[in-house]
Amino acid sequence: MKILPASIEEQINRVDRQRALWIGVSAAIYTVWSVYRLIWLVYLTATFGVFFGSVFQFVLWGVTGAVAAVAAVAFLTRYNRGS
Repeated sequence: MKILPASIEEQINRVDRQRALWIGVSAAIYTVWSVYRLIWLVYLTATFGVFFGSVFQFVLWGVTGAVAAVAAVAFLTRYNRGS
């Protein structure tokens, strides 16, 4: 199953294998941080109401976390494939 268009996959394949590992790990760490922030926002919203856990922050951390997850999968797959 392809998650990226062919043009973007070609550009990822041009990245050096070691650099793909670093980018993939960094994106994975950012994804974990985004999930942590989303859990924290749910806690703040449940405790204090919508004022502290604004909808904008939910969308921001959700979208950036999803993009980082796709990037992490793409670059770590590139690293695993080798050459």
